[in-house]
Order: sequence, then C-alpha cells, then structure tokens
Amino acid sequence: MADTTYQPAVYRKQGGDELVVANGGKITVESGGAIVFPNPSGGTDYYVCGNSGDDTHDGLSWATAYQTLATALAASHANIAAGSTGWAARNRIFCKGDDFVEDLVALAQKTDIIGVGSSDNYPMPCIRGNHAPVNNAMGCRFFNVRFRPAASDDLVTLDSTSGGSIEFHGCIFDAHYEAFTAPSAIDTTASQYVKVIGCDFLGQFSGDVIDIGAGKVNGMRIIGNKILGGADNGIVATGAMTVDQGRYALVADNYIQVADKIIDDGADSVLYSFNNVGVSGEAAGASAYVVTAGYGANNIFTCNGVTASVPSCNYGAQS
Repeated sequence: MADTTYQPAVYRKQGGDELVVANGGKITVESGGAIVFPNPSGGTDYYVCGNSGDDTHDGLSWATAYQTLATALAASHANIAAGSTGWAARNRIFCKGDDFVEDLVALAQKTDIIGVGSSDNYPMPCIRGNHAPVNNAMGCRFFNVRFRPAASDDLVTLDSTSGGSIEFHGCIFDAHYEAFTAPSAIDTTASQYVKVIGCDFLGQFSGDVIDIGAGKVNGMRIIGNKILGGADNGIVATGAMTVDQGRYALVADNYIQVADKIIDDGADSVLYSFNNVGVSGEAAGASAYVVTAGYGANNIFTCNGVTASVPSCNYGAQS
C-alpha cells in the first residue's frame, strides 16, 4: 500500500544528489518538459530544428536549437578539436524538421548525427542536397536520416580528404526530388572504413547506386541494405581497390534489384561478397554480376528469370 504521507526528497550525498520517490509514486513530465540523460561518452550534445531553430542560438537544447546542420557540425567539430570533453569522447547532434536544404561540405569528427521526429511519411528528417565533404571528419556517423538530391548529382561523395570512417546506419537514400535524379547514392574513392549498414536505397538511380572507386578500402562494410529500382548497377567497384594487411572490404546480406549489374567486385580480390540476394534484368554472366571466384559465397542471383548460386560450385564456369 502506498505511503500517502511520504513526499519526494532530494538527498545531498557524496558523489551526487539522489531523488527518492515514495513507493507507489511516479514522475510526471508535462508537455514541453524532458528528462535529460547525459551523453554516455562524456561528449557534448547539440540540437537542430529545421523548422524553428536559429543559428544564433547555442544549440545545446531544443529550446535553443540551431536551424541548420552545417552550423551544428561546425560547432561539434570545433568542440572535439578543442578536446574540452576529452579526446576519446563522442558528440551527438539530434536533428528534426522537414527538408534541410543544405549541401554539406564539412562534417564533424567523432560525432553522431541522429535523426528524430518525422518528415512527410518518414520517421526521420530529410536532408535535400548533394554532399561532398572535404574536411577531415574521421568517425562521423549518420543514424535514421533520409537523403534526397537538390541537383542531378551524386547524393554523397567521399574521398580521402574526408578522413574515412564515415558511416550510415538505418538511413534512406532516395534517387529523386522533382526533376532531379541522382546518378549514385554513395560515390566513395580511397575513403577507408566506410560503413553502410541497414539502409534503404529507393528509386531509379541512373548510375551505380554505390560506386567504389580506386584506392584503399580497408575495413569497408556494406551490410544488410535494400537496393530496389536502380536503373543501372547496384554495388560496383570502378577502380583498382587495395587493402593493407588483410583489412578486406565486405559486401554481405544485401537485397538488390537493378536493371544491370547486381554486384561487380572489380576482380581485385580485396572485396568479399557473401549471402547477397539479387535480381537483374540482364542474362547471367558479366552483364549481371562479377563476383571473383574464391572471394564470394552463397550469393543467389536471378538474372533474366534464371536463378543461380554465384559463384557457382564449378568455379571454372564463373567469370
């Protein structure tokens, strides 16, 4: 039975205050209030609201949120560089709003961009732009964010200047906005430790949905994605890839439906393809896939209505 005479109390204890609520009691947070949990890494949290934020604010709460991601990214990058919360800490940026119309040219190192709220039919914010970051932003990660183009260019372009270790988790890449169609969702060249995990790629991208150019691909992971509707190719290596000390790239557990090549590993023997399922409108063979013998297993591809395991057990028949 609840003790109705007992009132909540705050005890000043060594190591921090302790709030005690009586048996049967509860904590009620009214509209506009919040229970704020600290960043578990000890880093700084920033907030962005595309609808009602203001870039003259400090961005440290929803009430004082920034309006643009670019401002929040710059603040987080500077904060990490200053080392004010320790070099091993990670910052977080929480963003909500409808379309953020921005071309992101600078990301933030050791920072997670976390989409919250909703935009249109999607439980996430949308960034409408074509992004080619050129600063060293090692360890920047996107969670639950939708991307769509503001011009007929690639949605995200990464190269060695972006520092590597850029990651996308649970995001949506949309090929179209009004008259604009993106050739590729992600075009990466010599950007190491890139991870694309659990994302959806929607619509008729006119080129390679994920294009992997020449250079080091150490630790690249493209896992658990759904690519549907590509008008050209799916995941394709377009240049000579290299790795150091066996840090192979991995393409695994993806569902891919495109007009032409499902996967093309470039025959460089540094990219492994496991357990992918794909559909191509081309006939079986190099027009529909290139998975180098000995560097893939358990891929099931349907090509022009015929289903086969790729590479086949008879490696001599696999180009």
